[in-house]
Amino acid sequence: MKKAIKTIITDLNHVFVKGDSDKVEQARVFLLLATPVMSVMYLFGQFPIY
Repeated sequence: MKKAIKTIITDLNHVFVKGDSDKVEQARVFLLLATPVMSVMYLFGQFPIY
């Protein structure tokens, strides 16, 4: 568990602070941030329809 938290913190640092990240780090951060955002959108209203 400690390693997973350290990996997430490192990925966030590489993506947002340094700006030097690979595709795997970007995918992890996207999933980490997209899941709560989509849950909140579903909670408060209709899911976006295009």
